[in-house]
Amino acid sequence: MIALLINAIPAPVWAALAGMLGIAAAWLTGRRSGSVAARNKAVQKQLDEMQKAKDARDEVDSISGDDVSKRLHKWNRK
Repeated sequence: MIALLINAIPAPVWAALAGMLGIAAAWLTGRRSGSVAARNKAVQKQLDEMQKAKDARDEVDSISGDDVSKRLHKWNRK
């Protein structure tokens, strides 16, 4: 019964279906790799920001209290 249904569909239709399936698979693969790349880019940006914050904390920790007060003074409103 199923063999009759499969044989009733012409070969060009099977070729078109296989082509559409291949295009859908390529699209889904590209979409997935794009989301992975975006996630990796976001993680790298977050790591860079964390390193920048650590560098700023280390710089502040390495200078004296008077120098920190002088630097903060320029940010205060008068």
